[in-house]
Amino acid sequence: MAKKILAVACMFMCSSVTSAAAIERIYCATSDAVIDMSLESGFSNKDQERIVHFRGMAGVKDKAVPSGFQRFQITSKMLKQYWIDERDLRFSIHAFAPEREPLYRVSMAMITDRSSSTAKRFSGRYDLKVVKLKMGSAVGGEPILTHQGDIFCDVKR
Repeated sequence: MAKKILAVACMFMCSSVTSAAAIERIYCATSDAVIDMSLESGFSNKDQERIVHFRGMAGVKDKAVPSGFQRFQITSKMLKQYWIDERDLRFSIHAFAPEREPLYRVSMAMITDRSSSTAKRFSGRYDLKVVKLKMGSAVGGEPILTHQGDIFCDVKR
């Protein structure tokens, strides 16, 4: 009987430790002379690599960009790629303006890492591009703005 109780107690304790160590949410932010941005992403409790929500706000401060990018909402449909493992976190987002017949695209790639798999802060950089699209195409075009800056992401449990 004591062996059964010990086995059940170990199973309960081990599953509790795993849940507590799992990443549930990540909050990212940057603010510099070119952009203000904050993002929140939520990950599945069962599969840490599966995003269950991705949202945020951004505002490009450069006057050369269209007004649609001077303040805009970031949604999960803008997330094109992401990567997370023990030490690395990467996101790539694309937004278009106007949405129905895009003339412009903003792209942002974020590449961060952390000092250890238990550290709560990822630090890194982002690459921002705003492009005026060629007629009828969502790729290519003329760059209006390119910028690199620092970004941080905090793990929230």
